[in-house]
Amino acid sequence: MWVCLGFLAAAFPARPEPFSDSVQGWSALSLRESRPVQGVKLTIGHVTLTLAAGDAAYVVAGGETVGLFFRGDGTLDYISADPVEFPVLTYNLRKNTGLKAAGDKALAIQAKLSEVLWLTGGVSLPELPKEGTGSPLAESFAAHVKKYGKVQATPIAHEFPAWRANGAARPLVRAEVVCGGDELVYGYDGLDAKSESLLSIRKTPPRDQALQDRLELTVLSDQPVGRDRRDNLPPRYILTDVDLTVSAPGGKEVAITAVETVRSLADGTRVLLFDLYDTRFAWTNVALEPRHLRVKGVFDETGAALAFDHRKDEVAVALRAPLSTGGVAKLRFEIEGDILFQPQGDNYWELGVEPWFPQPDLAGQYYTVHCTVKVKKPFVPFAPGKTLRRVEEGEFNVLETRIDKPVQFMVVLAGKYGYEEETKNGVTVRVASYGRKNDMGIKKLMNLTHKVIDYYEGFLGKFPFEEFNVVEIHSWGFGQAPPGFMFITSEAFNPIGDRLNELFSGGVNERFSHEIAHQYWGHVVKMSGHEEQWLTESFAEISAGLFIRDLRGKSDFDGLRAVWKSRAKESADSAPIPLANRLRAESDMATASRYRTYLLYFKGPWILDAVRQEIGDEQFKRFLSSCQATFRWKFGSTKNVQAVLEAVTKKDWKVFFDDYYWGTGMPGK
Repeated sequence: MWVCLGFLAAAFPARPEPFSDSVQGWSALSLRESRPVQGVKLTIGHVTLTLAAGDAAYVVAGGETVGLFFRGDGTLDYISADPVEFPVLTYNLRKNTGLKAAGDKALAIQAKLSEVLWLTGGVSLPELPKEGTGSPLAESFAAHVKKYGKVQATPIAHEFPAWRANGAARPLVRAEVVCGGDELVYGYDGLDAKSESLLSIRKTPPRDQALQDRLELTVLSDQPVGRDRRDNLPPRYILTDVDLTVSAPGGKEVAITAVETVRSLADGTRVLLFDLYDTRFAWTNVALEPRHLRVKGVFDETGAALAFDHRKDEVAVALRAPLSTGGVAKLRFEIEGDILFQPQGDNYWELGVEPWFPQPDLAGQYYTVHCTVKVKKPFVPFAPGKTLRRVEEGEFNVLETRIDKPVQFMVVLAGKYGYEEETKNGVTVRVASYGRKNDMGIKKLMNLTHKVIDYYEGFLGKFPFEEFNVVEIHSWGFGQAPPGFMFITSEAFNPIGDRLNELFSGGVNERFSHEIAHQYWGHVVKMSGHEEQWLTESFAEISAGLFIRDLRGKSDFDGLRAVWKSRAKESADSAPIPLANRLRAESDMATASRYRTYLLYFKGPWILDAVRQEIGDEQFKRFLSSCQATFRWKFGSTKNVQAVLEAVTKKDWKVFFDDYYWGTGMPGK
């Protein structure tokens, strides 16, 4: 008998409820009685799940009906209507699933399903039969919840309580769907993310035992809901100031106090979701070792304790009263853990560009920083910002710094270092070598740093920080650029040292100038999310290329351009530049990772260089300078970068960006 397709009034009402009770209810889902069903359809956005024949039961959280669980035969139908994502959708389907997409103006995915957990907020549920007894589902449901509970993503016990507290007028749906050998997650978020997505659970080969209970997701499709992909998506709130105290008494342990000021950009903000490690993995010589971070308490400005929940590298905090748009709250987090580790047994540790203190997503990171670091001797601490004091206090070395411009990617590092500093043209450059004071290497890099800064100031503007730290990492072949900071590996200090140093020393000037360029492209001009990462990487790379050309000559630049072109051509068909970070390949992660790198570091600068060749050096540098002025200490967007280029050149660049940036074309083939 076919089910009557009447609907419950709502999945559950949007009424006030204590946050802790809501989290507890969503952490312990249960089922009502099972019923036989036929021909039931679950649909929203671009997805339709047809439950052809099988058994279903309502899902309950805290006594309320919030979804349904189904086992039997059915089909999943999903449509991507966004041509920008077609190449990467096709690539990721082929490399990670047994699914296929067909179509021209839209790509349709159809698959047989055998199991569904459909959870909803603000979306009606189909009415199940009131009579008949279905097969028992409790055991299958428990296994399903356990399996999907291993996925490292925002837990449903944060997602749905936050939705209810922050604005339940817009729909939220999460569907976990088993389609043969493919385990999928569908999401529809009309409130904050304003997107719908289809993801697959990544089936990785056996790994270190420490990671066996962690599953990752691969984005197959992600389409905007009610917005233009080309516009930055405003976050619910931004983090505007952080006062950090980091105390490391030796060994693994660290104590962190973070006093954070947040400003709401949406009305009715009551629950804040922050990224924050609960588990960090130490790379030891034997195996991965899990280390843990614990939130001892969260307090408001009056000192009153706030309800919070910390799991899956995320902490959800409930304010005592909702914030209106523009409203401000100050929170104090008391945190401790054993997350410090010394890579390969070396005498340093790093709290890097990771969530070691509570932070929102990239678009919400817009904070000034005051930081005090206290480490046991003989370790020497380093942190971004203007040095307020560097002193000894008994057994400890203490550093206090301040950044008065809004930044992302705050870091702290401490270890056995020797350093020198020098001030020129208002910028203090501090160069620190690992293990011992390498006078020759320090002097060489000091001179190079000042030379690069002087070059960039000629067209990108005044260097954005009063102090710049260059710190050696005892490894090879990479650099990284937090605000007012550079981590650079050993070959930069000792290019004619041992065999590994010699192997990686080629191109170190280009890498060094690339990392300094990040102070402009990455901190002055910020990326609001991973779809805008070329604003940091590709623009830093073209800036570094110009420095190499003017320092070393045209032949070196031509060699660099040849590398850009060849690697861009190799990766161009896999994805458009803005979706490079989506690339995954279950059976060949190295290739997918390489293509992602090639798109951001090689195709991006290649198309920027095509612009330079068309408009000439003088106008191109004016374009870069105009971007710096227009987006100074703001989030950039490619849409607005195109507008700046059009204003500078008095020319329409839409077709160029559509073909080469939003598309997979290659200029100058």
